[in-house]
Amino acid sequence: MIRPAREDDLPRIAEIAEAAFSRYIPRIGRPPAPMLADHAAELPHLWVCEGENGVAGYIGLFADDGTPPRLQIEPVAVDPAAQGQGIGRQLMAFAEARAREIGAEKLWLFANAAMEESRAVYARLGFVERDRRMDGGYDRVFLDKDLTA
Repeated sequence: MIRPAREDDLPRIAEIAEAAFSRYIPRIGRPPAPMLADHAAELPHLWVCEGENGVAGYIGLFADDGTPPRLQIEPVAVDPAAQGQGIGRQLMAFAEARAREIGAEKLWLFANAAMEESRAVYARLGFVERDRRMDGGYDRVFLDKDLTA
């Protein structure tokens, strides 16, 4: 079940971010941005997916004011202990459905260039690399998915 995140979910969201992204510290040389995020400030944009044992993953969805709007995913994370259960796929499908609800023609995200596994998953889901540059001190790859096709 996917639902809006609540304040009492914040500690679990932080745990998931730590568990999901800490393995990239050696590749990046510092904690990935989702580990440093101010989840309390982002709370209105966060959604959680509950698994058999409580919150197992989360996603941030941010709509821009463009015409037509775009919906940004930042980030999506699943507790490694719950990976392989389809939670990430559910969260991504939810993001696409929300994008269509607001009339977005594109769903977009960025990933650290060192997160090759994540980028491969995004490619399988139909995301295409559009840009690669340093942003916020990180080497980021920007991807989007055209929802008009």
